[in-house]
Amino acid sequence: MRRFLAVGFVFWCMLLAVPGQAAAQVAVQEGTLQQREARPGETYAGTIVVTNVSDVPQAVRLYQTDYRFYADGRAVYGEPGTDPRSNARWITLNPSSVTVPPRSQATVQYTVQVPGDSARRLAGSYWSVIMVEPVEPASALAAQGAPGLRIVTRIRYGVQVVTHIAGTGVARLDFDNPGVVYGEGGRVLEFDMRNTGDRSVPLKVRLELFDAAGERVLSREASVRILHPGTSVRQRFPLGVPSGRTYEAMVTADTGDNVFGAQYTLRL
Repeated sequence: MRRFLAVGFVFWCMLLAVPGQAAAQVAVQEGTLQQREARPGETYAGTIVVTNVSDVPQAVRLYQTDYRFYADGRAVYGEPGTDPRSNARWITLNPSSVTVPPRSQATVQYTVQVPGDSARRLAGSYWSVIMVEPVEPASALAAQGAPGLRIVTRIRYGVQVVTHIAGTGVARLDFDNPGVVYGEGGRVLEFDMRNTGDRSVPLKVRLELFDAAGERVLSREASVRILHPGTSVRQRFPLGVPSGRTYEAMVTADTGDNVFGAQYTLRL
């Protein structure tokens, strides 16, 4: 049974501008968030499918990082295995580099070996990122030393690998820093959501706005693909209601198991 608890980020990628020739035409089109429940001491496998959309072979390297993100826009990619909730050292990539034929795909396998309970007491969720990045051809690297600087866009894909320890952990949600700001389309309600528990969860977020007579005048929905323990996101909802009035805003975030909520009085 779900409980209600009240209180008063098509792919995931990074764009890097770098000197060189044309960017490698590779993509990870699906599976950029891979989750599995497992018990201590268990081993499981996963795959990453890399697609080459160009007419020439493309070399790709894969490497690991830790990963945390925050409501203020920061994204921290730490050394693999240094975060307390990292599973990077549990993961083995095979292979760590691949050449994808033209207009084709290549599959990279990985295995996750969850430590036994004797090594450490595991509970909740652990995660890290496998980066998939094109390798600049030798000819392009040589051209970088030529006079002039050419800027191209290189895309690297981050595949989040999340291990949920079976039967353990719970998400807890805090709402922080509520406020009304001006956006491109007018007033916007914004607030931060922070996971203070030990399990990663998706969120379905809903805003309902009521006028002084108790009539609902606005309803909006949004989603957060996953919110890890110790991370936070900033949610914004356009208001689009008349100013000079007072409204009650009810915000709920549904994890699938529990519903968390906050209520705000807005004087616009």
